[in-house]
Amino acid sequence: MPKTSQIVINTSPLIALVAALGDLRILPFLYQEVLVPFEVSQEIILGVKTGFAVTEF
Repeated sequence: MPKTSQIVINTSPLIALVAALGDLRILPFLYQEVLVPFEVSQEIILGVKTGFAVTEF
């Protein structure tokens, strides 16, 4: 796997990490910078209706 210090992440991986690990604390160990596009943040925030992954995000 190539080394990278930065990642642009989508909604699905964020939700999958929360589902599998319960939080997003692994990301800083893997990447120096995690970029979340505005649209992705809006998708997560809209999830407030279900409450899943909003607090972790």
